[in-house]
Order: sequence, then structure tokens, then C-alpha cells
Amino acid sequence: MAEKPRVLVAGVGPLPPEAPDRLFAPGLRLWGIARELARAGHAVRLATVRFAGRPLDQARLWDLQPGEAPLPLGRDVPLPEGRLGLVLAAEAQSFEATAAVGSTDLVNRELADLPPALPLWCDYFGDPMAERQMLARLHGTDHLVADQWATLIPALRRADRFSGCSRRQMGALYGQLGAIGRLNRFTASEPLVHCLDPWIESLPVTSETGPFLRGPVAPAESLIVLQTGGFNTWLDVPSLIEALHRAMRREPRLVFAATGGTIPGHDEHSFAEFQRLVAASPFRSRFFSLGWLPLDRVPRVIAEADLGLNVDRPGAEGWLGTRNRLLDWLRGGLPIVTTIGSELAEELVQAGCAHGAAQGDPASVAEAILRVLTSPAGYRERARRLASGERFEASRCLKPLLDWAANPRPAPDLQAWREQRAEPPALWLNAEASARRLAEADQAGRERDGLRRRLDALEGSRLVRVSLKLRRLLGGPRRRGNGG
Repeated sequence: MAEKPRVLVAGVGPLPPEAPDRLFAPGLRLWGIARELARAGHAVRLATVRFAGRPLDQARLWDLQPGEAPLPLGRDVPLPEGRLGLVLAAEAQSFEATAAVGSTDLVNRELADLPPALPLWCDYFGDPMAERQMLARLHGTDHLVADQWATLIPALRRADRFSGCSRRQMGALYGQLGAIGRLNRFTASEPLVHCLDPWIESLPVTSETGPFLRGPVAPAESLIVLQTGGFNTWLDVPSLIEALHRAMRREPRLVFAATGGTIPGHDEHSFAEFQRLVAASPFRSRFFSLGWLPLDRVPRVIAEADLGLNVDRPGAEGWLGTRNRLLDWLRGGLPIVTTIGSELAEELVQAGCAHGAAQGDPASVAEAILRVLTSPAGYRERARRLASGERFEASRCLKPLLDWAANPRPAPDLQAWREQRAEPPALWLNAEASARRLAEADQAGRERDGLRRRLDALEGSRLVRVSLKLRRLLGGPRRRGNGG
């Protein structure tokens, strides 16, 4: 019997078994991937970096033995010259890896430097270009978009398989692969892209007794509307607040509780906007910000709530992506009101576990809240039934990856080009150089944009007005619309 492949898995932490004070979706997804590969009988070397809460000069490594086992003790290794790719290449060699799996755009970029013959699967939990679009909106500048494309290009050129979290994202990935020449005669019948649906992850539950939210925080007779997780770029904070205002006017028992908060290094604006709007709200005494909770308290808070509320902005990010928090609420049997954006939201509405509302329409959201709170029992029953079935089991959702990992092989176009049986197309050859030039121009634009912001901060200064006038007269960079 052939030996099972040895798989290097890399991504962004922290992981759920580390019991971090803040857990984000990339860590949840990475842990599920590594754990299921080990359960399938593979030896796994798991590597993580953290882009918040830990210095970026080190990675953490774990060795997962085949089968069912808890996360062993990890070890930290330095990143020489700050380059994760050097560590991943060394670990792949020392571990004698026969395949590699990466998750997130930044880590996948680093994995692109692995030896060409090592089969590589790159997973993207949401479309990176659409996510960068949301950041561009948040910061009021498009000097972020070319940099993201430059980040994607190395993995698009190098990986043998790709995955996203929705069928729509599969289409986006195929479009990105087509843009660099990977849709060619060798891959005409090859499934380069797969969908790895989000799955339900079990979380530990605290052994503490007694109520945590209902009574100690909110009045015992309250109707508690809950939001869990970070305040991300896609969250429509103004619509969320306006919808709650409308519902609170009609239902005096209604309160809103939110866990989580700022996502350091990614979105430090949305939670501040939420706090500002709540402070100005006539119902501010009915809003409760719980902050980042220990993992084992999150299921308990969900169990004490009456409704989970998700209000996202219209846009490609949600349409191509997903919402993990919906599955947390589903697992807890919590009735859900969600705006219709992601495939997951649509599925839960169709299954009768959630009530849908229109994006950008606070009145529609408020009506949905009041309707579900009036008759929640059916939503709870359907949620529990769906959550206890096979639909959202990790092994089912990860089946395409597990099947590939059992017999990893290179993509036929990359193999043909390495063996010099064919010439790579010009799109593939030129993609990385083109992206590098775009990124350099993008960096220059960001530096100019940063200069403008610093000058604008000194508004009213006669010296600044004279300086700007001189720059225009001398032909210096001019202000253009849309942050250009």
C-alpha cells in the first residue's frame, strides 16, 4: 500500500485550538483544512503567521500525525529577511512534503516560490480583488488595487489547483486564471478550480453556570438581537443602526448586542463608525458592545440571544464570498435575519432558517427583525435540523481537496512547460513583470496620496496654500477625483 502524501499546509493564524482572545475566519478555515487532512491519514506540517497580535518576524509550526489528535505543541521559527517563502521552502524540504496547500492571498504568494515540481493547491476564502475593492472604498483611494493584483499573480502562475468559498467565486478565479493564460489547450478539460463550501466548526463551551448576557448585561425580559465577529469592511454600519432604530421604536423590549470589534491591520474604521453612531443614538442605552470574547463564551452568548442579525453592503465582495458568522448562528439554532448578498445567505433563506432582507434598505431589515421575533420557533427548528445534518460537515465541504491530496499531481499546462513540450503563452510569461510594474506605479501613487493627506491635515495654513499653488505652476502632481 502506497504511503499517504505528506502535506505542508500554510496560512494565517491564530487557530481555534490555541484559544486566542480574537479568532478570525482565515484561522478557522486553515485549522479545518489541516485537521481534515490529518483525519484522512496524511502527515501534516502546519505553518502559520499572524498579521495582528504577533510580530511578523516569525512563523509557528506544528506537526499533525495521521488520524484524530489534538493540536500538539508548536514551535516558533524566525523569518529570515522577513520572508515567509524561505521558511516554507525549507520546511517543505525537511518535512519531505509531497504536496502543499495554502490559504489566503499573502501566504499563497509566498508558496509560489516552492520548487516547481511540488504539487500546490491555493485556497482563497473570498475573492481578494473584491475584498481589496472594499478597502479602497473605506480608505477613499484606489492606490491599493494594483498591489493586490501583483500579490495574486505569482500564485495564479504557479499553483496546480485553486479553490474558493462559493460557486460564484469559482467563476472569478477562472477569470483571473484566463487573464494570465492558464486557460489553454492543456487545461481545457482540467478542473483547475473547486468550491470548498464553508463548514460548521464546533467551538468549546464554557463550564461557567448562570446567564452571561440575559440579566447581567441586558434586561431579562429583553428581545436580544445579536451580531458576532469583527466589524469588517463589508458591514453596512449606517443601515444596521437605522434598521435597529426603526425596530426599537416599535418594540420597546428590543436590544442589540455585538461581540468583536476592530480588526487590527485590516479595518479599524467600521467599529469606530459603529461606536460614533451608537453614541449619538436616542436608543444608545439599548446597545451593548461585548468586545472580543473568549471562544468558549461565544456559543453561550448565541444561545441566550433571540435573533442573529447580518447587514452587509451591496458589492462583489459579498456576492462572491460568504459569511462564517451565519454558520455560527445556525449551529446554535439561532433565528437569523440577513441581507441577501452571499450564496450562503441565499441558501439559509431558502431553507427557512433565515429571513432575507434587501441590501441598503433599513426598512426591509427592520420589518424582517420584527417578523422573526414574533414567530421564532420555526426558524430555530429548521436551523437545528440543517446544522445537525451532513450539509455543513467539514469532510463533505472539503471533499475536492481531500480527493486531490490523496493523489496530488501537477496541472497539465505547468507540467508541459516544465518539460519543454510546449512554450508558455505570452500572457503567462508577461503577467508577473506587468504586475510588478503596476505595483511600482501603485506605490508611487500611494506615496503622493499620503503626501496630499498630510498637506490637507494642515488646512487653513497659508504656507500650504502657497506650496500647492507652486506645485501646480511647476507641473507637479495634481489632485484627481476618486483618489487618483
